[in-house]
Amino acid sequence: MIKSQLKMQRQNKEKIKISRSIQDTIPVDTVYSDGIFRMKNRFSKTYRFLDINFSIASDESKEFIIKMYKELLNSFDSSVMVKITINNRKIDFAKFKEDVLLKKKDDPRFNAFIEEYNQMLIKNMENCSNIIQEKYITITCFKKDIEEARSYFGRLYNEMSSHFKRLGSQLIELSLNERLKIFHDFYRPGEEDFFDFDMKSSARHGHSFKDDICPKHLKFNNGYFNINEKYGRALYFSKLPQYLDVEFLLNLCSLNKNMMFSIDFYTIPTDEAMLEANNKMLGVDTNIATFSQKQIANNNFATNPPYELVTRKKEIEEMMNDLTSRDERMMLANMSVVHLADTKKELDADTAILKDSARAILVDLSTIFLPSRQLDALVTTIPFGVNRLQYMVRTMLTEALATLTPFRAQEIMDKGGIYYGQNTITNNMIICNKEKLKNPNTLVLGVPGSGKSFLVKHEIEATMASSDDDIIICDPEGEYDVIMNHFGGEVIEIYAGGKDHINAMDITLGYGDSGDSYKDKAQFILSLIESVNRGTVSLEERSILDRCISIVYQKYEETGIMPTLVDLREELLNQPESQARTLALKMELFTLGSMNLFAHHTNVNTKNRIISFNIQKLDKNLKTMGLLVITDQIINRVNENWKNGKRTHVYIDEFHVVYSNPESATFFNSAWRQFRKRNAYPTAITQNVEYLLQDEESRSIFANTQFFIMLNQAANDAEELCKLLEISPEQMQYFKDVESGRGLIKFGSTLVPFRMLIDLESMLYIINSTKPSDLEEQRKRGLIK
Repeated sequence: MIKSQLKMQRQNKEKIKISRSIQDTIPVDTVYSDGIFRMKNRFSKTYRFLDINFSIASDESKEFIIKMYKELLNSFDSSVMVKITINNRKIDFAKFKEDVLLKKKDDPRFNAFIEEYNQMLIKNMENCSNIIQEKYITITCFKKDIEEARSYFGRLYNEMSSHFKRLGSQLIELSLNERLKIFHDFYRPGEEDFFDFDMKSSARHGHSFKDDICPKHLKFNNGYFNINEKYGRALYFSKLPQYLDVEFLLNLCSLNKNMMFSIDFYTIPTDEAMLEANNKMLGVDTNIATFSQKQIANNNFATNPPYELVTRKKEIEEMMNDLTSRDERMMLANMSVVHLADTKKELDADTAILKDSARAILVDLSTIFLPSRQLDALVTTIPFGVNRLQYMVRTMLTEALATLTPFRAQEIMDKGGIYYGQNTITNNMIICNKEKLKNPNTLVLGVPGSGKSFLVKHEIEATMASSDDDIIICDPEGEYDVIMNHFGGEVIEIYAGGKDHINAMDITLGYGDSGDSYKDKAQFILSLIESVNRGTVSLEERSILDRCISIVYQKYEETGIMPTLVDLREELLNQPESQARTLALKMELFTLGSMNLFAHHTNVNTKNRIISFNIQKLDKNLKTMGLLVITDQIINRVNENWKNGKRTHVYIDEFHVVYSNPESATFFNSAWRQFRKRNAYPTAITQNVEYLLQDEESRSIFANTQFFIMLNQAANDAEELCKLLEISPEQMQYFKDVESGRGLIKFGSTLVPFRMLIDLESMLYIINSTKPSDLEEQRKRGLIK
């Protein structure tokens, strides 16, 4: 046996002890507040790491991931034991419903939507895999005391974090309660919400931490065990092929089964590995020489050595070459699985499925029969940091072990979030909460008919029903009137000759950023006049305009009557300068003429919680002015809500229309950076990605966005998005030439392919559909005229 192996077995050796209580089956002596466990002469600590999209990565990316994972494995020295654990745990439906389902509101207009929305979620819950994968790495070291162990784990954490960062993952240090909850949830399924361990209280009352995590009933039988009302079984990998398929672990752990899988390994120093390889080579050479001597003694001079010996010699030569020139390390590893079921019959069926899945790739998965060995396998598999199955180890090089990569696919399941469809890979629900992001800015991209408006309307409705936040929509095509009318929103139609008016001179407390509201409003009015006259205003005219704006707002303070552009023009006519009359002439068309729609007092409810600015009928000559007034209203409302502690959601549909105007484009470039500080969540929807990629200024929209919803894209746009967002060609296939309602979500650094599943007969679909074939049904229901 190898020297390091003997040393590890001596250090890891435990006295045979008969468990007199369930608590005794837990192999931990002492726990510390920072999550470190002490087990006799050993200390262990567990870290959780985030998944990455290995399944949908390109072959080149997969090779890179395996290479980086190999470097991580190589970084561990021979003094520690490492455990990689994949925990497949079933979703607690009761808690999931509590976190995701919408609560009834006092407003009856929302309750029908809430009921149907919740029914859709429950139906999709039943169809999803119901399994969440959590991944841990547990390190066990042999140190003299806790201080030495803490120092070691501190250094190791920094090193491991850099390795996981290069993988595109993240390493998260688990606290004591987070670590204990892993065992509590495994030992006590169905009681996940009842874990509330208090270390100080437990010590004060003389209680053991084991009382809070151990099962209430645990019995080991031949080939299985009973844990509370569940049945469980431990299995181990008794035979592995020489070359493992990289998809092996992915396929095994993707099964919809409640189970925990662990790989335990430790490293053999290279000099000892080479000595062991030389000894094996010497043994093979001796066998070949013995065989040859026997053949010569029998006068058989032409016989070659047996094929098995030649193959074995070649394998050892390759191993020695790997160890010396390919940065390979020799590992001693064992793998085990523990899975749970509700009945013995279900347990046997699940075991058969697991064994068949392993057998398909020439892997033998065997049941551990002895009750004592079932206990050994149980405490080895779950991440305490012990390994009682060392007698089952097999020799593997780093490259072989690295093919058992634990990565599969990313998930988004945020508490308090909104439903955005099903994960195409795992079939789990996608629940996104924008509060989790560093900035909540959102871009929804897709060609006409890809499902952009439908998805955004769905988000707006869920936001309306789940919160009291304000919602403002800029609607260039009149697509949101249906949901506005249905949910009591205010539709403001902006066009020449229309009945709805927005006063361009409206001002609220705290307008602007400089602290001088009138000064900021004067700057806006100046920009407005410059835009409608397609020219600059001279310095003299600026001074006159600034003076007149101050005068009309001073009158407002005295009378309480909000001024209009008409009042501003009249004040210009009262000034002695000729430039004032020139300015008044420039404003005549937009105050007294046919384009005076922004020169009236506001006659719509701008205080409604839900507002949609419908500019479908707005003449192109007024488009610039209209967009500036609307954007001014938006920033006005955002600032007012921010000062009052209220959140604002801003939706700009057909963003390319807004962005094609220089003044409004400049506004949104600035707003996109500032909205986060104002507790506002902007969402831009567009089918023309090229408008946002035409220059560096517009590309800043992408740089300041963390939530992308990419539905079906044109080929050129898809390729540009891949370059800009570092998306692989394999991931691009999820939003290029796909069906309506399918695409790819980029939520922070997480990439998830999705499909939106909505019942075509449901009210949710009928309200939100923009298909011409569905308009008749909307008319029948009185949703549109």
